[in-house]
Amino acid sequence: MANLDTNSEVHSADVLILGAGLAGYIVANRVKELNPELSVLLVEKSTAGWSGSKANKGAGVMWVMEEKDDVGKFRDYYSAHHGHGLEDQELLEKVCGTTLEMVGHLERWGVNVAREADGSLARSNLLPLWALCAFDLDILMKLRKVATKYGVKSVDKTQVVELLTQGNRVVGAVGFDITDGTFRTFKAKAVVNATGSCCWMVSNMWSSARGDGIAAAWRAGAKMRNGEFSNFYNLGLRGNQAAMVGSQYALYNADNEWIAKRYCPDFETDVDLGIILGMEKEVRDGKGPISFEETELFYNNPLAVGDFLFRWNRPNAKKFWQRLWEGEGKYNSDRSWRPEVIPMFIGECSPVMTDHDMRSSLEGMWVLGDTNRSGAGWAGAVPPPSRIRGSGLTWASVSALLGSKSLADYAAGASDPVIDEDQVARFREALYAPMGRDRGLDVRESIFRLQEVISPPRYSARKSAGRIGESLARVDEVLHEVDEVTPGGDWHVLGLCHDLKNMAQCAEIYFTSALARTESRGWHYREDFPQRDDATWRKWVDVELRDGKAVVSTTPLPFERFKTPAVVDPWFYETMYEAIR
Repeated sequence: MANLDTNSEVHSADVLILGAGLAGYIVANRVKELNPELSVLLVEKSTAGWSGSKANKGAGVMWVMEEKDDVGKFRDYYSAHHGHGLEDQELLEKVCGTTLEMVGHLERWGVNVAREADGSLARSNLLPLWALCAFDLDILMKLRKVATKYGVKSVDKTQVVELLTQGNRVVGAVGFDITDGTFRTFKAKAVVNATGSCCWMVSNMWSSARGDGIAAAWRAGAKMRNGEFSNFYNLGLRGNQAAMVGSQYALYNADNEWIAKRYCPDFETDVDLGIILGMEKEVRDGKGPISFEETELFYNNPLAVGDFLFRWNRPNAKKFWQRLWEGEGKYNSDRSWRPEVIPMFIGECSPVMTDHDMRSSLEGMWVLGDTNRSGAGWAGAVPPPSRIRGSGLTWASVSALLGSKSLADYAAGASDPVIDEDQVARFREALYAPMGRDRGLDVRESIFRLQEVISPPRYSARKSAGRIGESLARVDEVLHEVDEVTPGGDWHVLGLCHDLKNMAQCAEIYFTSALARTESRGWHYREDFPQRDDATWRKWVDVELRDGKAVVSTTPLPFERFKTPAVVDPWFYETMYEAIR
């Protein structure tokens, strides 16, 4: 074990970036291009260039608005079917207007973006209002090469635990090396929080998203927004494998009835909350389990784009998918022709509030990507991935571009940070406290107890005040268990002990926000308040930590400036809600 009294390091930079995923690398490269004199340091819990939960191990697509696309029509469509009148339309338009610029930067940095023979970006005729842009999964390695050329430094294998503050200003962070326990202090004029969302370790691909940066910002006093939309579900096959987009149109109950017609609109671009609630209702009505008929996927699916991913030669993606499928095939216990399908909870809690320049409510801290995707407000009443596949990587890239200039300007003019050594000492003592416990609770058991009141549909899809209360009570129990878990001398498990606290605090943000919104809107369904209420609730729910308590406030949307009215999708609020009651 490392000598905790002597094994420490101090690092300084003008710009400190927490998280070396897609957003982290893009903002690092842009800041160096805007002001090469600024020193930039990336801190990554894994290995910079190989980390991130999506860019290098997903579908490899981005949502893009090309010049020929009509932003006005897209805004109208998005407001009615995705944002449900809760989207920041001004920021949504900024996002639309930056996506093509994003593609240009990526190609300039050497990323292989797939194009058609005529040079145009990939499109699907079934998605007439936007394009999909495909790239290979070596994207982070390409961005790392550029960053290295620009002089960006990185520190790997370091779990950041707390943010350092100077009054209301963030001036750094502290953390530890997950391999040998080295304590690290980071000082900076400006800090970028790009550590990702919180998915509570429920599903395989997203298990690394544990809310590190969200919870650290929460404890530092940052305001959170739209936390109630932290409940994304996919359709899952046994073996913790996500089914293909559009699979809701190939589901059957135990009576061999095709259930999409009851719970899905005629055309759905992603997974809709209706099918998740509908699957649960079918099972409660004694018509479970729900089965997936793969041969029906293209027959009954109006969004038959499954071949879209395989139209180009993407060597890295091909290798990744082959390894993934081989592993899932080996360990998936359900090998039947029509395997059982379940609501697969993913989560995607991303509530750190930011303005249009990606500034948080704390001076000196910018927040990007999955850490602020809900908190920025552009997505509206829907959790990431906003029900447009590719929007997660798009937002990671676009948020980095939108925030880079104000970040570079601030770092160039900011005063040197003043580090509170007493704060550092307190954080250090608390960070290593679990290592001093000879006996204690198993941290994995506490994580499982937390998951029990997050992932089941009865808690996160079909909410009520009573069940939200149950969840908050369990969260409070788990937060008290944080001081009793022991890592057993293992540095990686020490990280898991801190993950437990972070995930529990993200759950507190989620359920506190969900309890406050007494209506049903988009992916937030309250069976005790089943109607959408624009008169009362066309506003954002904000939460912040004050004196150890979560305090709720609201912010009305500036809808008098918006171009699209709050259109109600009749299918969603009449047909779907009636079907699942």
